[in-house]
Amino acid sequence: MEMTNDSGLRIAHVDTDEALGRDWPAYRQDADVIRVRDPEAADRPLLRKAGFAVKPSWLTWLAPVRASEEDFLGRLGRRARKNARHSLRTLRDRGVRVGVHPLDAPALDAFLVVYDAHMSRLRNGVPYAVGMREQFLEQADGYFLVRATDAEGVLIGGCVCALDTADSVVRIRFSAMAAEERNGQLVRAMYLMACQEARERGHRWLSLGSDPSLYGHVAQPGLFVFKSQFGCVPVPSQLLDPEDGSDEADLVVSLRALTDPSLVVAYDTERPTDPTKGESWMSAPPEDTAVLPVPLRMEILSAAGVPDPSLYTAGFISRVDSRVIAP
Repeated sequence: MEMTNDSGLRIAHVDTDEALGRDWPAYRQDADVIRVRDPEAADRPLLRKAGFAVKPSWLTWLAPVRASEEDFLGRLGRRARKNARHSLRTLRDRGVRVGVHPLDAPALDAFLVVYDAHMSRLRNGVPYAVGMREQFLEQADGYFLVRATDAEGVLIGGCVCALDTADSVVRIRFSAMAAEERNGQLVRAMYLMACQEARERGHRWLSLGSDPSLYGHVAQPGLFVFKSQFGCVPVPSQLLDPEDGSDEADLVVSLRALTDPSLVVAYDTERPTDPTKGESWMSAPPEDTAVLPVPLRMEILSAAGVPDPSLYTAGFISRVDSRVIAP
């Protein structure tokens, strides 16, 4: 057994034989998650039977940009569509301006000030973008910024967006907002602006980035809800790029370092063995974005009783299970 500590999350890394040979809930004082890296195909049914969730390590969120903003919004759920349009009206009434700007040193530095403050407010925030400043500027032609300013011209939010011409994707790499912008209105407007820029550049997809498939630590359950309601679907990252992730089998035995509830997004069936599955899925955006290259399910974890699953369900999730974690 190898123990690691990821920002307070204690992970016990074991092989399949060890995973199947112990009463892991009894170890919850020592570990929060029991993990088997890249389990063999023959071992996965046994791990599932033992309570492990076989899952991709990372999920990349994608939405087809569609022909227009109206078409994009029209494919959202009624409530999400209403929220997006209300956000745009409210920001306009406040005098907030959201626009696209080339990635240059003055604009990037202004964004990083907002970003660093934003990350300091997060439970497990790590300001990765600050350390990437020189890399961004060296590759500036491959990026653009979305900037949001208030009525006085003060920067209140922004996104660093990467252009991926090979996959026809605009990827939102990092985003941040001022402390008072917490209701989701500004981030919706910024993402819609990034989507419009992708559309104008002839790209087919918008990506809201990649998250760990365990929500409740670095990424929060509310982030899953926001991205799914924005019309995105999560795709196992390694189906798009084999270097962007792998598979793992996780058994969560403690929520001490996690939120209550926490969410696990796992495979509902066996992961496809064809490495081009995700690439072929991306080559022609499906009309129904609930159709994923591989079916996914969700497991809701809570120590306080099972929450209402409808709060976290989405059309692309084929099954929702709940599990009570002893405190």
